[in-house]
Amino acid sequence: MEIKYNRSLSGVPENQQQQPLKRITKTYIENRDPVRKNLTMLYNEDTQQINKSMLSSNNDLRRKMLNQERVKRSLNQDVLEDKENVPQHKGLTTKLYTLPQELQNITFKPKFDHTIQENKNLQKFYTDEIFFYLKEQEKKSTPLEFLKNHTIPSNLRAKMIDWMVEVLCSYKCTDQTFFVAVRTLDFYFAKNEKQLEISDLHLCGVTSMFIAAKYEEIHPMKLSVVYEKIGHKKLTTDQIKKRESEILQTIGFDLVGGTLYDMYNLILTNCFIESKLLEKNYKYLKKLCLYLSKMVLYDYEICGKNNYTLLSAALIFVAFKIVEQLETTFNADNQIKDVAQIIQVDQDQLVEVAAKILNLAKNFEKHFPNLENLKKFNGFQLEDDEQ
Repeated sequence: MEIKYNRSLSGVPENQQQQPLKRITKTYIENRDPVRKNLTMLYNEDTQQINKSMLSSNNDLRRKMLNQERVKRSLNQDVLEDKENVPQHKGLTTKLYTLPQELQNITFKPKFDHTIQENKNLQKFYTDEIFFYLKEQEKKSTPLEFLKNHTIPSNLRAKMIDWMVEVLCSYKCTDQTFFVAVRTLDFYFAKNEKQLEISDLHLCGVTSMFIAAKYEEIHPMKLSVVYEKIGHKKLTTDQIKKRESEILQTIGFDLVGGTLYDMYNLILTNCFIESKLLEKNYKYLKKLCLYLSKMVLYDYEICGKNNYTLLSAALIFVAFKIVEQLETTFNADNQIKDVAQIIQVDQDQLVEVAAKILNLAKNFEKHFPNLENLKKFNGFQLEDDEQ
């Protein structure tokens, strides 16, 4: 039995049964909806413009890159041509231009007078200003009567100074480091309101050297070296660091003031002593001043009651008297009068302190027996300098 399928039952009218079904597409929807059609046209136009602009920008970028390549090639070519043409320029001569006659007569005065022998570096140009600035500051920077509030005897302090000479010379520290260490130690004693005992002296001396080395040396001593080699493990690192903090706070971190080493060097330079002596005698004078300045710091009765300017002038006078025996044309008395006038100190007081220093130099072993490090590390003879 044949069953026929009735299309009318599917909901499709009979008159459309022979017509093909229309495909629902985007174009068909746009044709039936004019608003959507207009939006689509606008979108297509914008897309085309964006594509064109991107294409043009890419072309511009590509054009710039090509231009850069051309410039680079041309520069390289110029360099190569220049290298090839170098020998050709050896014969070129430069044309000399002369100043007009009215300008040739102009002379320029130099800023400094370089005919003076002492003007060898900038420090010597400002010696006068540096000296008198330190002289003004020494009222508050020079330690005086620094043991009167403590129970530390002066002879034990002298023993500490002698040991500091040995330590700092053994570790190749500069002379200035020694003088800064002693000044720091004495300044701490002078400023400390708390009474210090003999047991504090060793720790204070070690810590003062540690502070001075860090302030002056390019390669200072390490704390481990101070603990093991200098303190011989009798002082802990915590004790050293704590005392370092106490010393710096007590002196107000004032490590800038002039030392005895600074003052006598500035006086010698400021008074042009080098030009008045032979070279070997001037070197001998400098060694004498260094020896005497270290020696003075041993004696509390001398260094504890006179400021650094007066001490420097006095020890220079003693050194002048010794050098006078080597160079007869050098008059020590006349030179010390000029020094006293220039540095503005009382001449009678200067001579009095110089007599004490001379007496100490003659009787050093008697005043400080068994203290050999000054002679061991700073002793010298005239023959040593001539060699």
